[in-house]
Amino acid sequence: MQTRTNFTNQTLLPSSLSETAVIRILHDHAAMIEQNPLVIHYERCAPPADAPPEDARGIWYELTDRVAYLPCGLLHGTVKYRACFHDTPQGLRTHIFAPMGVHIRNNWTVRRQSGEANDGRIHGDSDELYLHEDVELRCPLGMTTFIRRTLAQAHRELVLRLGATGRG
Repeated sequence: MQTRTNFTNQTLLPSSLSETAVIRILHDHAAMIEQNPLVIHYERCAPPADAPPEDARGIWYELTDRVAYLPCGLLHGTVKYRACFHDTPQGLRTHIFAPMGVHIRNNWTVRRQSGEANDGRIHGDSDELYLHEDVELRCPLGMTTFIRRTLAQAHRELVLRLGATGRG
């Protein structure tokens, strides 16, 4: 049975990064792929014959991830999948087609937020930049928690690497 889950990963970006610099990095597909801590190999590929119409004109890659199935490195393996990339004015949209019917649609955007959070308290300076990753995950019921946790960990590491790239 397939489930559909929507969630957002939101991370404050280092103050050394400008909105333009982050969007430039998001549009650099190789940089985004290489900064993903899960990816161990990738190459550009043609869209599959059954690509959805909205993805057929995108830029396609075949990627291989190294995934830890159990904590402390007790069990790990590799997963090979295809992904479609679309640059957008505010960031990047991707659609991942992984084994076992896993589909992940990511919409990466850079957003400026005032210092007031949802709880009404002031958090730092106004107009801070955040990287938002809006995710739609479709996968078998028993895999949802594992995939969400893996994506959240990868997002945190990717943002740290983005900060280093933007300063470099």
